[in-house]
Amino acid sequence: MYDKMDLQKIREHKAYKYAKAVSNNEIIAGKYVKIACEKFLNDVDNNDDSKYFLDTDELTKITNLTKLINMATGLKVGVSCFEALAGFQWFFLVNALCWKHKDNPKKRRYEKSVLLIARKSGKSFLVALIFLILLLIEPDFSEFYSVAPDRELSSIVKKELEQTISASPLIQKYFKVTRGEIRCLITKSKYVPLACSDNRMDGRKANVFVADEVGALKNRYPIDAMQSSQMSMVNRTGILISTAYESLNNPMTQEIEFAKKVLDGIIEDDTLFALLYMPDDSKDWLSDKSLFEANPLAIDLKENYDYLVKQRNTAIELPEAQKNFKTKHLNIFVDGDETEVYIKTEDLVKCKIKNYDWHGRDVYLGIDLALSGDNCGLAMVTYDVDLGKYVAQAWAFYPKDKTLQKSKLEKIDYELFSNKGWCYPCGDIIVSYEFIEETILNLESKYGVKILDIGYDRYNCVSTANKLYSAGYNVTEIRQHSSILHPATKLLKELILTDRFRYIENKLLEINFSNAREVKDSNFNSYINKKKSNGKIDMVAALINAMVFWEKEHSTITNIYETSLRREGLLFI
Repeated sequence: MYDKMDLQKIREHKAYKYAKAVSNNEIIAGKYVKIACEKFLNDVDNNDDSKYFLDTDELTKITNLTKLINMATGLKVGVSCFEALAGFQWFFLVNALCWKHKDNPKKRRYEKSVLLIARKSGKSFLVALIFLILLLIEPDFSEFYSVAPDRELSSIVKKELEQTISASPLIQKYFKVTRGEIRCLITKSKYVPLACSDNRMDGRKANVFVADEVGALKNRYPIDAMQSSQMSMVNRTGILISTAYESLNNPMTQEIEFAKKVLDGIIEDDTLFALLYMPDDSKDWLSDKSLFEANPLAIDLKENYDYLVKQRNTAIELPEAQKNFKTKHLNIFVDGDETEVYIKTEDLVKCKIKNYDWHGRDVYLGIDLALSGDNCGLAMVTYDVDLGKYVAQAWAFYPKDKTLQKSKLEKIDYELFSNKGWCYPCGDIIVSYEFIEETILNLESKYGVKILDIGYDRYNCVSTANKLYSAGYNVTEIRQHSSILHPATKLLKELILTDRFRYIENKLLEINFSNAREVKDSNFNSYINKKKSNGKIDMVAALINAMVFWEKEHSTITNIYETSLRREGLLFI
């Protein structure tokens, strides 16, 4: 797609150089920033088979405009943005605005760009710069909106815009600033800051919108209203920016969790770009590594680094200051009980296999039945003595008539997943427990297995358990308490991390694992907390219910396996 001059222009740009430095570990960055940079480099360097291209004309236009716009405040006041912008700011700007569709070069690739960035990282200025550039280059009569949790935060972006225009005499005459909006006299376009409201954002027509401090929004309404207004537009451009907040239940955490799944390759979404500056290890909040992973500007500005070190020292001496330091300066979302991802995606997918011969295997089942309108889970687990590994297969069940609704809401292609046999649509607007029961009753004949016991959560499952018992199966209630679930939860995690677990390929199970959050109680028992998790985890819950049985046999199984290896001369003490 690119000729030599285009490729040279891209590779000499600060955005490309930043991505290259991150990829080569010359700049400290977290896992998800590295993935974004490596993806960018791959899309540029191996572009022939891609549906998208980096528009070098747009790149040149935007780059040249930054030479006309000056910094209004801060350590580099009076310096042009071209000189002042840090590598990560260039990288975000270029990705959000310069990737286009090959079959429609006027259409931007990314409809949503998400930036998680700590305080004192030039966030508000970057938002203002994006608006200023787009006011000048977007089609005539375009409308731009920023949304924020309250009027005070909403005014910050407008104030930053006004100051930047005032400090930039080469473009100042092309803008008119009023109390409620900023207009570009060249394109006759306007920018309007909006404070959060539950009912006054519909009816707008946003060519571009920026949601600032998304972590402080009380709900998704402002974002959804802006996105809905873009439905008929060629370029649907939305930019979501925030620091972390002292809550795990807010729109930004939802956006981050979805972005992680896209970056991890669990969900495909070519329209999303995400740059997530957060520590790889949230517990390691005292290291410079974590500081740089959340604060990319601190790498370029020693003044920022010194300020952050001072704040960190204060947090060490004053425990009550730790929560604020972790959220605002390290982008660690803190909310009551400390939670962490149960299993990292890169660890889980190492255990994936395409198929398995279940014939003749003894298995334990785990079931997790939810409310009739929600997903339910079923898991089957065996121990393969020849492999020395546990093998699992899981399925989900959901109401058939909610396929489209759930696919849109959860951003999961349920129809595709059901065609692959990873889940089953059953019932209409409520899930069919009868279908689930029939599925369980047919497992032995279908797979040639022997069901030793069926573990169930009593919630919504008493009737089903009674039917399975009447059919001749052993059924056991698995009390959903940390003291009961901890051993199995711990064992499953250890098995995955030590390569002693296999699961039959199932994308929905992988999504469930990426949603699952592990919590420790006052006795340090770990368990998967549904309320703290970010999405459906019914298949993981079912799997843990099944593992409760295997955990009781695990010591015996391990001894038998090790004895077998010693006899064959494969294990030495």
